[in-house]
Amino acid sequence: MAKKPKPKSRNNSLWLISLGAVILVGSIWYALHLSKTNSQESIPQLIATLSPELYSGRARAAYQAAKDIPEVLVQLPCYCGCKDGLGHKSNLYCFADEHGSICDLCQTIALEGQEMHRKGMPTSEIREKIRAAYGNAHGD
Repeated sequence: MAKKPKPKSRNNSLWLISLGAVILVGSIWYALHLSKTNSQESIPQLIATLSPELYSGRARAAYQAAKDIPEVLVQLPCYCGCKDGLGHKSNLYCFADEHGSICDLCQTIALEGQEMHRKGMPTSEIREKIRAAYGNAHGD
């Protein structure tokens, strides 16, 4: 007795289903990987700041803001020129060295950012309000 060959349409269907599953899994992995990479690139890494106890008055309050909400200040621009002069990447960087203790604008941005954060404002809105208030006057 001769064996009956399996129908080709069933073999083709299994092959297409397998190929579709591989493509689907690969697409999902790629999308998740791309999303993770983009989110890491859009938010700078947090850095250590100097202790607020080293300062007094308004400077101390600004260094305390940097200590309390670094995830917010790292996303806020600074408009005093420290980006070019000191290589600061965000307002948080102003409090990783002595610069934040002598710069009124850096302190203002940190303290205003802290107040808006306390009121529950999303960081994206805080950033836009800081840009609107200080960016145009300082070439942004």
